[in-house]
Amino acid sequence: MTKRNYSSGSIRQNSAKSFLVRYYNNGGKQVSETVKGTRKDAERVLRQRRVALETGDFIGRKKLTVEGYLQGWLDSYARSNVTAKTEAGYRQMINRYTGRIGDLQLQRLEATHIQSIYAEMIDQKLSSTTVVQLHRILHKALNTAVKQEILKRNVADATVPPRIEKKPIEVWDEETRIKFLELAKDMQYDDFYHIAILTGMRRGELAGLKWSEVDLVNGRIQVIQTLGRVTGKKLVVGQPKTNRSKRSVALSPDAINLLHEIRGKQITQQTEAAEGWAVTGYVFTHPDGTCIDPNLVTRAFTKAVKKAGLSHLTIHGLRHTHATMLLEAGINPKVVSERLGHASIATTMDIYSHVLPDIQDQAALAIDRKLSGK
Repeated sequence: MTKRNYSSGSIRQNSAKSFLVRYYNNGGKQVSETVKGTRKDAERVLRQRRVALETGDFIGRKKLTVEGYLQGWLDSYARSNVTAKTEAGYRQMINRYTGRIGDLQLQRLEATHIQSIYAEMIDQKLSSTTVVQLHRILHKALNTAVKQEILKRNVADATVPPRIEKKPIEVWDEETRIKFLELAKDMQYDDFYHIAILTGMRRGELAGLKWSEVDLVNGRIQVIQTLGRVTGKKLVVGQPKTNRSKRSVALSPDAINLLHEIRGKQITQQTEAAEGWAVTGYVFTHPDGTCIDPNLVTRAFTKAVKKAGLSHLTIHGLRHTHATMLLEAGINPKVVSERLGHASIATTMDIYSHVLPDIQDQAALAIDRKLSGK
C-alpha cells in the first residue's frame, strides 16, 4: 500500500479502489474518511475538506443536521442552478414541511422519517401534487449530498410518495371564448388576455416580453425571459421554465394587428407622460411605461371571470384553451408541443389527453376517405 503526505492531511491506499483520507479539523482532531474511486477522487475530497476548513465552512458530519444541510443546499446549489422563483418555491416547501426532522442528524436520516412527513401531509388534506413536489425537492437535495459524499445513499429512493391524482384541465368552449373576449375589451389587462389566448404563452413569459423580442414584420416572438414576483422580493427577471421554453412563437394576423395596436397605445401614452415615461421596453406596461405585476393580472382576471358569470378558469387556463383549440383543429401534437415550449411531446400528450379521443376518431375517418378516394 502507498501513502502520500500533504501539509494538512494524507491519503493512504486501502485497496485498488479505496483510499483513506485523513486530515485535522479546526479543533486539532484527526478525521478519517474512506473514499471509493481513484486517487484523484481522494485528492479532490482532501482538497474540498481543506478549503472548507480554511474558509470556516467545514461542519463535522456528526454535527450536520437535516435543517443545516437543507438550508446550505438552498443557499448554494438551488441559488446557482434554478431560477429565483423556483428557489423561493423550494425554500417555502422545505421550511413549511420539514421542521419535524430539522434537528435530526443528517447521517441518521432514514426513509421512515421522510415517509412520515408525507403521511402527515396527507392527513392534513394536502393534495398529492404538493406531497410529490416536496418529495422531488428532498430527493434532489439528498442526491446532491450523495454526490458530495456527505451521504452514502439517498434515503428518499426508499420512500413512496402518493400517486398524483390527475384532474381534467379546464378550458373554455367556443361560445365562452367569444363572450370573454368581447367582455375583455373593457378590462384593464384586456390586451394581455387576448395575446395569451392567441399565443399560448405563459403568464410570466408575457409579462417579461420586450419589444426587442417581437418581430411584427415576420410575425414571430422570441421567448427568452420571464418576469415574476418572488415571495419577499420585488419583481424578478428570470429564465423560461425549461431550455425548450426558450422558443420562437409564430403570430397569427390577428395577433400581429393587436400588437401593432398595443405599440400605438404605448406611443400615445409616452407622449402624454413626457418625462414621466419609464423606458423599460416591455410590451405590456402601465400608462407610465413601468412593467406590470403578473400577480395583479391574475387577480384581475379571476375577479372579471367571476363577475361576468363565466365558467371557472385560471389565467393559465387561457394557455390550455389555446392548446386545445390547436389540437381540435388537427394541428400535429409535436407542433403544439414546440409552440408551448414543453419539455417533450409526452408532456403535451399527457396534459391534453382529453382531446386525443376526438383526434383518433378524425384519423379513422380520414383513412376511410383516403382509401375510398373521396
